[in-house]
Amino acid sequence: MLYLFILVLIFSFSSCKIKKAYVAPEIETPTTFSSKDIDSLSLADTEWWAFFNDSTLTSLIAEGLNSNLPLQNIVIGIKQSQLQLQIAKAQLLPAVNYGLSAETSKTSLLPDYQNSVTAVGQVSYTLDVWGRIANQNEAALQAYLATEMAAFEVKATLVAQIAELYFTLRDIDNKIFISEEMESSMLKYKNIIDARFDGGFISKVDVNQIHISLKDIQVTMQALYRARKQIENGISTVLGSLPKSIPRGKPLQDQVFSSQLPTGVPAGLLRRRPSILRSELALKAQLAKLGATEAFRYPNFEFNFNIGAQLLNPSATFGNLLGNMFGPLFNNNRINNTITVEEEQFKRLVLDYKQAYLSAFQEVEDALISIETYKKEVEIRKSQLELANEAYNLAGCVTTKVLPHF
Repeated sequence: MLYLFILVLIFSFSSCKIKKAYVAPEIETPTTFSSKDIDSLSLADTEWWAFFNDSTLTSLIAEGLNSNLPLQNIVIGIKQSQLQLQIAKAQLLPAVNYGLSAETSKTSLLPDYQNSVTAVGQVSYTLDVWGRIANQNEAALQAYLATEMAAFEVKATLVAQIAELYFTLRDIDNKIFISEEMESSMLKYKNIIDARFDGGFISKVDVNQIHISLKDIQVTMQALYRARKQIENGISTVLGSLPKSIPRGKPLQDQVFSSQLPTGVPAGLLRRRPSILRSELALKAQLAKLGATEAFRYPNFEFNFNIGAQLLNPSATFGNLLGNMFGPLFNNNRINNTITVEEEQFKRLVLDYKQAYLSAFQEVEDALISIETYKKEVEIRKSQLELANEAYNLAGCVTTKVLPHF
């Protein structure tokens, strides 16, 4: 009859659980991005290596994803969150403990020592009437998922960082090549100017001018050498290694990127960004934590079942079932203040979520306008290069025709 009463009590309280329903904060988003000339795709459906055609770059990115120290730190954080989730889940199950005690005593009433060895087994279970443990479990789950989203965010940032550093390095390589060619040409031109000065055809001012121009080029070269080494050091650090020489792949002018870059509908695309998902999961975790805190207002039900025996007298066994109920009576408003603290923290996370949304929208808009204008800039540069080549060829023809007359 007692067990039946306990079961009825459990089911009668099952509807009393405190569970906060999550509602995403309202954020105004336009139906389209301001740049409409780019096809709509999903970033989550495109692998990062599909954007690049340089095997050296993809190898560097893969090395960074395996060896980057901040990313490894995030991975450890994920393991910690997994353990916290397992700890929270364990509270939903009964706890089993054991004990062993030994005693020897002697009184004036008995001539011999009295020895006893007692073994005890205990099963304890907390009845989660108000959903405190369930909410703690939900908070741990959402925190774990948020940590995973943080790892995705770090990976995306790491891929972009390595690619940006690599392209900057290849750009500096090109500038160094051009500067060295200019220095070589300038040295030849300087020799001609020096010879003309020795022959009395030009003044010292003209000689100084060519020397100044040569020094300017040499100063620029030193700055480029310095920048190249610093970029290599930066890439090495991102790769989780000491400064080393970075291998080169295709020249910058031979790099080909995916022509289909993702945009999509703003509301749908932004909700898939790791930063947005992480902020939303943090909101859900805080909401569950708030529910767990509110449950402390109500009594806590705990059951303990003990069974044991005297090992020196196996026939002497015992067992008991104990039920406890403890609830707050007076705590100087501690629980209410704690609930208020959690509510204010939830408000802060709502603002963080909205800010993450705004930042993500700005990043996408910046990226789209960059893609749109850089494409046009590349076409203009190609046209400029064709005109420069044509001018060079025409100049060569003129030189060939004029020189025989001298």
